[in-house]
Amino acid sequence: MKLKLFTLLFFGALASGYAYAQDASDFGANDILIANFENKNPVVTDSLWTDTLKTTPVTTQSANITLGDNPFPVENTSATAAKYVRKAGSWNSIFIRFNQSIILSKTPNLQIQVYPVSGKSPAKSSISINLINDKGEVVSVGGYHDNMPQDEWTTVTAFLGKNKSSVKYNAIMIQINGGDSVSKSMDTEYYIDQIGFKVPADGVEIPSTIFNETFNGNYNSTWVNEKGTASQFAAMGGFTSGIPFTFKDLTSDTVPTFVARSWGMSAKYEGASSGGRIMLTSKYNGTLETGTIDVAGNTNLDLSFGLGTQTWWPYNSDIANARPKVEISVDGGNFYEIYSNSTFLQFTGEQVDLGWGLMDKYEDQIFTLVDYPFTTIEGAPLSDVKTVNLRLAYKSGTEFWIDDLWLSGKSTQTGVSRPQTEVFKVYPNPATNYILTKNAQKVTIVDLNGRIVKVALNAEKVDVSSLAKGAYIVKVQIDNATKIGKLIKE
Repeated sequence: MKLKLFTLLFFGALASGYAYAQDASDFGANDILIANFENKNPVVTDSLWTDTLKTTPVTTQSANITLGDNPFPVENTSATAAKYVRKAGSWNSIFIRFNQSIILSKTPNLQIQVYPVSGKSPAKSSISINLINDKGEVVSVGGYHDNMPQDEWTTVTAFLGKNKSSVKYNAIMIQINGGDSVSKSMDTEYYIDQIGFKVPADGVEIPSTIFNETFNGNYNSTWVNEKGTASQFAAMGGFTSGIPFTFKDLTSDTVPTFVARSWGMSAKYEGASSGGRIMLTSKYNGTLETGTIDVAGNTNLDLSFGLGTQTWWPYNSDIANARPKVEISVDGGNFYEIYSNSTFLQFTGEQVDLGWGLMDKYEDQIFTLVDYPFTTIEGAPLSDVKTVNLRLAYKSGTEFWIDDLWLSGKSTQTGVSRPQTEVFKVYPNPATNYILTKNAQKVTIVDLNGRIVKVALNAEKVDVSSLAKGAYIVKVQIDNATKIGKLIKE
């Protein structure tokens, strides 16, 4: 047997700067242990109900689950584990009911240990984990992962922190090797252990979720060739967050065409929800709007999402400008644009010749997590906000795909912490030749397309004479704090 432990993370969420993976065998006081099959040994069933109306729950332990000696205690200190035999050709999942309120801003990581038995399981096993409600509906998609090795305890962690907190779930649904050819032809054997919800590694809460949109529609004949109206997409369950999204053309005399799909990006896709994403393109030039969102009781509002490009000409220099336009309306006011503090798709430093001369090569066909703090029109943090409206539109460059919109904030009820961005007063402003940046360790000037146009280190004055006329965002680091201001260059 191999002495190795894998920690696999669903959702690709670590790009946001949080570290969630933890020791698999140790559940602390702030974690929520559901099953360790020693002093926590819940009923594990093959279905949830005895009737099709879903009114009478199953209370009899699955015949496919037994308790046995831990086959590899070196990396999992439990004396016993649950042995699961998946019958040949079976498509059944296993279910573990629980009756606890899970606050996903505090315990965002659903963890399960899995041990595929050598010779009795496929060479590379896969697992699917979801949370479901008392109606059997998937209310939180934990994700899917494959390539689990045999004769090893693999710790699988599904990051659920983007889901709404304080929701009572009813069951964990687990399916192992649902479509594998080996599991179709023979009984396969696994052990499972250490199931529960864990706090982040640093022990602090993540930002509270206001909404998380995954665009996972039930794609069928009503959604033809990836295109249709937003109302058609909503009718098939395409919008998952409960937010009343609409898509409006910029010209009133055309039918609004919304583009979404459940495939593509191949292995390049790193979004949380692999089942769907939406597209913004100049061909169907419109705006995706949320309607009014109640954000009362939250500060430090922040929107993040996966941004990806996919073109048939991967070395198109327009990719450098591929970005959406993000606008907000605060408490019913006029819409205005807000700007990302993230690095967008970048020039690789290479060139390629496609037959008509050398072209710059840019990143393409990847998803990257971007982040948009909600600010005032001047760039200052929002405060005392009751409602916001959000809209996204095509801005420039190549077409792009968007997924996993996550609006989060600092909850005044839970004390969730997020670093506060202070205002930097740009002087002189408007500026012609320079701006003063006293005591700044780093100054970054960004244009309104998100491109960095100037960086200065330990400078009391920054030369801006070479900048084109227009508006810029100035980010200044002073004493380990980031301050943001807006510059008008004349």
